[in-house]
Amino acid sequence: MKICFVFPGQGSQYVGMFSPFLEKSEYEYYFQVMEEILGKDFIDKVQNGPEEVLKDTRISQPAIFSVSAMLSDFLKKEGFWAEYGIGHSLGEYSAFYYAEVYNFEDGLNLIKKRSEVMSEVAEKVKGGMWAILGGDLEEIENSVKESQKEGLNIFIANYNSPGQIVLSGEKEAFDLWYQKMKDKIKRVVPLSVSGPFHSPLMKEAEEIFKDYLSNFNFKKPKYNVLSSTTCDFVENNVKDILIKQFTGSVRWVEAINNIYNLGIDCFVEVGPGKVLQGLIKKIIPEVKVIGIEKSEDLETLRGELGC
Repeated sequence: MKICFVFPGQGSQYVGMFSPFLEKSEYEYYFQVMEEILGKDFIDKVQNGPEEVLKDTRISQPAIFSVSAMLSDFLKKEGFWAEYGIGHSLGEYSAFYYAEVYNFEDGLNLIKKRSEVMSEVAEKVKGGMWAILGGDLEEIENSVKESQKEGLNIFIANYNSPGQIVLSGEKEAFDLWYQKMKDKIKRVVPLSVSGPFHSPLMKEAEEIFKDYLSNFNFKKPKYNVLSSTTCDFVENNVKDILIKQFTGSVRWVEAINNIYNLGIDCFVEVGPGKVLQGLIKKIIPEVKVIGIEKSEDLETLRGELGC
């Protein structure tokens, strides 16, 4: 059976997401590293919230990565691994960790810097992100291009599923776009993020992070990781992908279809929440999709897969 692990991005966080791991000695190392890199109050913020605290990029990103990393290592120790991996935005860091491109400490340092840079630049730009539900994709793409020709800073950030894309940009630009398109789409859901991520408005963050990456040397992925940024398999271009993420779109639909066409029988979401399971089901309704959020889910996983 061909399995692909999928790793969630920002938006999958929730208060108390460390609970399944905190009291278990096998995860003690990870929490020690978190305290050293992110401070002693980081774990408390994740565990006790409130929810508004977890919406802070500097909290949610390392928290999601840490859960996915702990679960990745747990699954490997139990002899459960996947030949393929793919991450959604932030989840690409988890996919690279799974593929042993870098260790947990380096991964956490990378995400700490990423989230800080994104937060700092977002404060200057004053933009946002909006999920667009329904509507004709080609018509939406054309309308965004027309808006850009008019000098508006509005961009397609995520291709999440056949019925959902995400726009990113300045609030005023989005409002003008919406006035033209409101009768041609079903619904708009503003995302709980602090800025216009995955758009050219994050160019300054991209440049800062590019300099920071010069301090790191990455290994070639041990497993087959397909990037949702480039829609190609990753080789020695990890740095390029991590840089391109800042201003490039998340091409989730294309990436999932590409990897499914290699004969994938099951997608397993490794990390908090069920966001990716829902998106994949909308892309490929017939495929098996399950998830693991805690070590106790492994038996259910084995049962579902018959292994």
